[in-house]
Amino acid sequence: MEKAVQEVERQILAPLRHQSFTSFTQLNEAMRPLLKQLNDRTMYAYGISRRELFERVDQSELKPLPKLPFVFASWKTAKVNLDYHIEVGRHYYSVPYWYVRREVSVKTTEQLVEVFFENQRIAVHSRSNRPYCHSTLAPHMPPDHWAYKQQSKESFLAWAHQIGPQTKAQVETIFDSKEHDEQAFRSLKGIQGLSSHYGTDRLEEACHRANVLGMSGYKRLKHILQHQRDKTPALVDVPISPGMTHDNVRGDAYYN
Repeated sequence: MEKAVQEVERQILAPLRHQSFTSFTQLNEAMRPLLKQLNDRTMYAYGISRRELFERVDQSELKPLPKLPFVFASWKTAKVNLDYHIEVGRHYYSVPYWYVRREVSVKTTEQLVEVFFENQRIAVHSRSNRPYCHSTLAPHMPPDHWAYKQQSKESFLAWAHQIGPQTKAQVETIFDSKEHDEQAFRSLKGIQGLSSHYGTDRLEEACHRANVLGMSGYKRLKHILQHQRDKTPALVDVPISPGMTHDNVRGDAYYN
């Protein structure tokens, strides 16, 4: 080994010792012909060049380079929480829900978080640096969670439109009363249950009564249906008669 280093110093570095280089590209360009000359020169002890010796002995034994570069990774063990997530670096990553309370191995690289159970990879996520947030994949969710996730304002309005205009108006009122759409989902799921239990016609009539009275929500509609208030004569909006105009009637303006 010392002999090889000495040869490089004498045959490559020494001829370049008086030159200045401003980049590795320039240095490599200058070294390339000297390195070729060194490798092609016949070695007296072997009667062949270093290149020929390499091609005869070493080249056939070499294995191809890995297709992917080496990536540094860290490993840890974690227990899957009841919400089917694990914590890595203050961020929460999902795994298939049936691994709840199981111990898993977690491989973390700069780009990925991979989760293994009994040496089988069960989840992979892009690594996130957002603290106390969740990375959740839909296939990891229990069926009831997935069904809830699929709910949206549009889907509830489409359902209400199929029932009738009074039901749609009631659903719109419920959404308008909430700061966030998701806050209305539980009430609307209950109303859908009323539709299944009492029928769409009765629900539409109950919504009509509630709309006229300025009421909204699952509990109000349930009360109307349970007490069969939807079956009483329909309510109508009574117009307010205009005030009487007469010389002896002072009217509202008098008191302003």
